[in-house]
Amino acid sequence: MPPINPDRWHVLSPYLDEALEIAGHERGAWLAAIDAQDSTLAADLQTILAQHQVVHESGFLEHAMMDPSMTLKRSRTGPRVEPCRPVSPIGAGQAQQELVGHAEAHAETLTILGRLYRRFGAFDKAQQLLEQALERGRNLFGPEHARVAQTLNDLGALLTEKGDYATAERNLEQALAMRRRLLGSEHPDVAVTLVELGRLYQDLGFNPRAEPLLREALGIRRKLLGDEHRETAVSLSGVGSVLRLRGDLAGAEPLLRQSLELNQKTRGADHPSSGTIMHDLGLIAATRGDEPSALSLFRQALAIYRKAFGDKHPSVAFALNSIARVLLLQGEYDEAAAALQEALDIARPALGSDHQLVAIYSINLASVQLALQQPSAAEALLREGLRIRAQAPAVVPSRRRTFLEDDWSLGATKSLLGAALVALGRYDEAEAALLDAQRDLESLPALRKAEMKATIARLAGLYAAWGKHDRAAAYSGQLVALAHTPR
Repeated sequence: MPPINPDRWHVLSPYLDEALEIAGHERGAWLAAIDAQDSTLAADLQTILAQHQVVHESGFLEHAMMDPSMTLKRSRTGPRVEPCRPVSPIGAGQAQQELVGHAEAHAETLTILGRLYRRFGAFDKAQQLLEQALERGRNLFGPEHARVAQTLNDLGALLTEKGDYATAERNLEQALAMRRRLLGSEHPDVAVTLVELGRLYQDLGFNPRAEPLLREALGIRRKLLGDEHRETAVSLSGVGSVLRLRGDLAGAEPLLRQSLELNQKTRGADHPSSGTIMHDLGLIAATRGDEPSALSLFRQALAIYRKAFGDKHPSVAFALNSIARVLLLQGEYDEAAAALQEALDIARPALGSDHQLVAIYSINLASVQLALQQPSAAEALLREGLRIRAQAPAVVPSRRRTFLEDDWSLGATKSLLGAALVALGRYDEAEAALLDAQRDLESLPALRKAEMKATIARLAGLYAAWGKHDRAAAYSGQLVALAHTPR
């Protein structure tokens, strides 16, 4: 097909977005319906989708993850993100040449490319593009415009995934207020931002603030789009996630299963949204103690994420962490260690070495290394985790997609470090770490009984190994007293 000019891009872009939301085996009927109305449009879409399939089958995403800037220059169809997002037929470098003199199209394309990079996990590049798009959009359209609101929404969603919650909240609040003013309160775009803001509040642990936003989005989508629409499925899963986080598993599970059925019907069994819902259902199964079901659901989610995003995406790391959590409960330490090591290898380059998820995966892996009697490896991981957790000790990123046990406090992490040092025979250092851990845990507003119990037990064990039996006996007594303390 000939080069795409900006006007043609405006026409094709929403259709590409829709096409990549449709399961591959259903696209033929979708194209046939378009062909009946506009054969030229159908032909252009079919050509781009065919080029996209070539990129998909070439393993292009693996190259993209190593050098995202090279990806869009090498291909006019862009990287593989099937089946989540449109593949831009204007490469990043090519766009700079073809869109000179077309400022509006240039700003829109920067937003689309930013969303694209976000979808395959290149968050820093996505942020750069979206910030450029926001600046250009404000200069072109002024501060109050639907396109500016769209970019604020996309940037806020990205920053939530990066763990920059304060900036994400500002952007999403601005986007929501602007969309309400420009579009009215009952508009599909308002529902999109309500969902993103609700997810942010879930991650921050503000479930009571998240619930009304997610329920409002569900109401809007049911009214405007109907009960069988794929975006309604997204909102059903959001409300289900809220109920799960507040402990209402009986209320959450039917909503999630309804969402999964609807999502598979409208988007296909291999869509990443199906993987996310399966992951939520896995968390419910794990909470109930049904480890085989949890492990099966997490592995299904992992397979979907690998197929959709490739092997280096943060969503793959999420699923690997959850799998490792269950394997640890089952005593499968070697397999758990391998899963967590892969999660870390993904998270460090994708999220940055100071991201809180890197800390969580490091500490989880350290706990497995201790179980494998590898205290030296555990110590290095715990020191990395402590350094990162100290930067934002109250933040548990992506709380809606992690286990409660992933909420590693500084005290609990120092306690684990103390255990590693005891195993290494470095009793002076171990004593300092464990006493520091005890002080940190005592300073928390609410008693974390399991963590305090583990710390006191480690202090008793340290003093027994050190030959300081009076201190060992004193801490053993504290342990007995703690056992009778209400939660």
